[in-house]
Amino acid sequence: MLIRAAKRKDAEKLIAIEQQSFSDPNWKAGEFFKYDTIVAEISGQIAGFLVARQTFAGDNVSLPEREILNLAVALPFRRLGVASALLKEELRTAADFFLEVRESNLAAQALYRRFGFIEVGRRARYYRFPTETAIVMKMKK
Repeated sequence: MLIRAAKRKDAEKLIAIEQQSFSDPNWKAGEFFKYDTIVAEISGQIAGFLVARQTFAGDNVSLPEREILNLAVALPFRRLGVASALLKEELRTAADFFLEVRESNLAAQALYRRFGFIEVGRRARYYRFPTETAIVMKMKK
């Protein structure tokens, strides 16, 4: 598996993975490139992606803060460690990490917990189609 920065030529595949992964896919092709987007490639095919951004640069007292905005794996590549590999690559950055996840997405919550994330809050009615609470998670250091 190769983890690399996303390229503009990947946009169509990123959108396809987004659409097959979420009940309310809302990312446009250009949005992936406004942020730090990495992809996992298996045998030359994009198997998944992770999008993150820095929300705080850090200072003398605090680490930078990063938010994981989007993580998805193409259907044929699920349960092969793709999401874990992408997450592991992102977490190599020295930072405090945050994310939101659907309350019903138990598989994603379990993945994040394996990497040391804990629930720190909830946002009622955060997601649409269906309307659902978001669980806010932070990586415990």
